[in-house]
Amino acid sequence: MIDVSITTTNNCPRYDGSFFLFLSNDYLEIFLSRFFSVILDYNYVFLIISLATLGIGVGGYLAYKWNERFLEMNTSILGIFSVSMILVVLAMYALPYRGIVFYALCAILPFILGGLILAGTMQSSKNQVHILYFVDLVAAGIGSAGAIFLMNAINPIQTIVLITFVLILVYLVVSYRKTGRWSKLVYTIVLMGLGLNLVYPFLDLIEFKAYRTSPFTVFSKRPDAEIVYTHWDAFSRTDVYDTKDELLYMTIDGSALSPISKYSKELKEVDYLLTTTGALAFQHGPKRSVLIIGAGGGQEVLTAQISGFQEIDAVDINKGSFDAVHALAGLSGDIFRQNGVKEIISDGRSYIKETTKKYDLIYLSLVKKQSENGLGLALTENFIYTQEALKDYMNRLNSDGRLAFLLHDDTELNKMMYAARKYYQGQGMYEKSFKNYIAVVGTYQHLGHVLVGMKGPVINRPLLILQKQPMDREMGQSLLDSTLHIQQIPIHIPYVNDQYGTLQALFNTQHVNVNSNRDNRPFFYNKTNHFPMGLVVAIMIATLVAAFLLRRRVLSSGQAIYFSGIAIGFMLLEVTFIQKLSLPLGHPTRSFVTVLGVLLVAGGIGSYCSKRGKTIYRRYSPLLIIGFLALLANTLVG
Repeated sequence: MIDVSITTTNNCPRYDGSFFLFLSNDYLEIFLSRFFSVILDYNYVFLIISLATLGIGVGGYLAYKWNERFLEMNTSILGIFSVSMILVVLAMYALPYRGIVFYALCAILPFILGGLILAGTMQSSKNQVHILYFVDLVAAGIGSAGAIFLMNAINPIQTIVLITFVLILVYLVVSYRKTGRWSKLVYTIVLMGLGLNLVYPFLDLIEFKAYRTSPFTVFSKRPDAEIVYTHWDAFSRTDVYDTKDELLYMTIDGSALSPISKYSKELKEVDYLLTTTGALAFQHGPKRSVLIIGAGGGQEVLTAQISGFQEIDAVDINKGSFDAVHALAGLSGDIFRQNGVKEIISDGRSYIKETTKKYDLIYLSLVKKQSENGLGLALTENFIYTQEALKDYMNRLNSDGRLAFLLHDDTELNKMMYAARKYYQGQGMYEKSFKNYIAVVGTYQHLGHVLVGMKGPVINRPLLILQKQPMDREMGQSLLDSTLHIQQIPIHIPYVNDQYGTLQALFNTQHVNVNSNRDNRPFFYNKTNHFPMGLVVAIMIATLVAAFLLRRRVLSSGQAIYFSGIAIGFMLLEVTFIQKLSLPLGHPTRSFVTVLGVLLVAGGIGSYCSKRGKTIYRRYSPLLIIGFLALLANTLVG
């Protein structure tokens, strides 16, 4: 029988301690996803989280091997697990960047301890395992929603401090009689320190060295750059750097750089913005209303004001971007609160589907960085650049309106021009006339920094302009003159610089997956057909570990395949529905919480009810029902 102080009382499991343990495991996983997103590229985040959660399985194996020893040390393991969470986080937080292996080893340690307790508890309470698993999944479902709420209400670091505080408190309550005097003293001191930090957050005074020294952050080699604003929540970490020049620089998760012009409400101070490639989209055509998707630091808003637009709607999914500009009003001019400017916190695609307003210009400037941080490719890409999105944008334009994209390179240009051709074909146009609706300008220099000649793409930061109506020669000549005036590169302009055929020839030489920007495949920055190497490594490691643990045939081949299939199927459904619901729910975080919470709680209910069916038919028939329901849900979601 397992130690009564942890999980059993009179031969019945104690679910209070178990509930908080399961809850903490899920909190930790979500926290680490957010933590690693600011210091690592997204594929490494995915890899480390996959390896870390594999630690639960390793812990389960150790519980099986150390059954008798586990019964003796179960109480202390729970306490060690509680402290290990905060110690691991502090080590990764306070130490300079150490590399992928270091973070993987740090992240896996608490999960091994958690898996050890989880499996040992279930192993010693076999008659109540369906209830324990119910508690596990319900706690995980609550944890997924609670983690998002807490990280938004305080911040990720304070969230993990709070979770550790609660878990140690629960540990002391349920195991007080079994804990030695010195252990009680140590844990009480730790508890008091964590409680004090919740009131007076002294941990905020510790420098996040891993973040400042990570090679994946844009200012890692600029220690002189002063952070003048920071906000960290469940969606992103937003920082603003002052490098003592005419700009402030806002980063999202350490990258996705967005400049903020130092501005005191005199437009002449920022007229240099008219020399940028993106400004060309604002200068030709009607100027009544403009929608800017990905408002960032507000430079495009200033460009629209200088160009004479009367109504400016600025959309950004990251609330921290708006908050940063407001907080630095003395330097930024609080651009989003000026007359004629409306700030909108929303995913750009969701907003465009909900609004009935029409615009003269819809402009998207480098809305997402090319290697987006997050929980993995399926959870970080969005629906901004899909072929269906382009159609939605065009439908929200006035009859003489235009749509403009500022992109990173020629491979992105290839994908967007392919989407544009699909749109114009859908409007019944002949391909030979497409070139009169499209203009492309390349960037030679940006704010004095020369881009052409650098190793990399053939076309740097191209501006793609798509017209609702075809350009005439006069408009083409005006765009060409403006392009040459600011020393940028005309790539294709109808009538006056017709290079449409040359562009198509260039695209034909590229091996670009042009169909990877659809609503059912929203991976715009997946520019090749190669399988992600991070995923390959994760699968190989998981397979090798599983093979090692099963080498003595603890389970039959059939059992191993059965339970592995359930786990793989669960993850495939989870990731797929998170992706599909991001668009209708308007935010990837809402989608993540909704899908994960529902799946976990529903799985817990199924576990609770599992005692009613033990026949072979009830073992396998649910798999068929799940497959049918998955297809039905996929059809309904679209």
